[in-house]
Amino acid sequence: MINSVFGELVFNVGWKAETEISLFNKNYNVIIKAAAYFEKDGITAEQEAAIVDFGDHKNERLKMVEKLLTDFSEGDASQQFVPVILLFKRNGNYALLIDDRKDEDEGIAVCLQPEVKIVSQDEYL
Repeated sequence: MINSVFGELVFNVGWKAETEISLFNKNYNVIIKAAAYFEKDGITAEQEAAIVDFGDHKNERLKMVEKLLTDFSEGDASQQFVPVILLFKRNGNYALLIDDRKDEDEGIAVCLQPEVKIVSQDEYL
């Protein structure tokens, strides 16, 4: 599907595309995922507004992520955390889902909208 805001998306348990982000001066390919249970659900207006918000404030949001991860980490955050998915929920809330090399069974979610905080991926999902 081509969405006017997200661009080209593929449905696979949600709408997905890829993008590149930079954290701690490293580039990562991450999946952009717009949550949807069924293909017919499409993309919500709230999800479109959220990705516009992220795009308009990308550098600020990623600097905020770096700060939160540095404060959260007990070591070198740039080596400990790997961003994987930028998830946009149906209501427009969004978070960056991150693998934690120190705890591979339990990743973290850096919530960016509506509240900025770090929670476990289990709690966020």
